[in-house]
Amino acid sequence: MENKVTTESQYPDFGTLLEWLRENNRRAKEDYERFREMMAERELQWEKYCAERKEREAQLEKESQKRELQWEKYCTERKEREAQWEKEQAERAKKYEEWEEDRAATRKAIREMRELFTTQWGRLVEALSRPAALALFKKEGVEVDRIYEGVHKAKDSGQDVMEIDVALCDTTVAVIVEVKSRCDNHDIDYFLSQMQHCKKWYPDFANKKLLVAVAAIDYVGGADVYARRNGLYVLQLSGEDTYSMMAPQNPKTF
Repeated sequence: MENKVTTESQYPDFGTLLEWLRENNRRAKEDYERFREMMAERELQWEKYCAERKEREAQLEKESQKRELQWEKYCTERKEREAQWEKEQAERAKKYEEWEEDRAATRKAIREMRELFTTQWGRLVEALSRPAALALFKKEGVEVDRIYEGVHKAKDSGQDVMEIDVALCDTTVAVIVEVKSRCDNHDIDYFLSQMQHCKKWYPDFANKKLLVAVAAIDYVGGADVYARRNGLYVLQLSGEDTYSMMAPQNPKTF
C-alpha cells in the first residue's frame, strides 16, 4: 500500500496577504483622516471658544470699567451734594440765628414801646382823671384837702404789695381811685382784694372811712356795671378831656 504524501504551504497566499495589508492600510488612512478632521474641528471649536471667551472677558472688563466710572461719578456727585447740603444747612442755620436775633430785637423793641406806651398812657389817664375826680367827689361832699398820687407800699424785699393811683382825702374820708386805661371784672376783683389790706399797709388811712372808685377809658364786658354792683364809683371818659361819674346804690366802705 502506497502512502500518498500531500504538502500544504505553511504561509497564506501572498496575494491574499497583500490584499489584506492594503485593506488595513486603507482603513488606517481613513481612520487617520477622520481623526485629523475631528481634531481640526475640535481645534476650530476651541479657537472659537477661546475667541468668544476673550470677547466676553473684554466685554466684562469694559462693563466693569464703565460701572467703576459710574460709581466714581456717583461718589463724586454724592460728595458734591453732601457738601452743598452742608453748605445750605450752615446758611439756613446762620439765617435762622439772624432771624432769631431780629425776632428777639423786635420783641424787645415792641416790649419797650408797649411799656413806654403803657406808662405814658397811664400817666395821661391819671392826669385826666385826677382833676375830674376832685371836682366830682367835691360834689359828693368830700372836702378834699390832700391828694396822694402814685403811692407804693412795698414789702421788706422791695416788692410792691399795693399801689394807690389817686387818693382824695379830707379829715374823715379818703376816696381811693384805681385808674385804668382798660378795665375788666378781674381788675375790679383784684382792686377790692387789695383794699382789704389798705388800712394796714397805709396807716395814714387807718382812721378814715375809705370809699373806692375806678376811672377808666374803656370798660370791657360790662365792667362798669360790675363795679357799681360791688359798691364802686365809676368814672368814665365822656369827652376829649372830661369824665362823668356814676355813683353806686350802696357805696362800699372800708
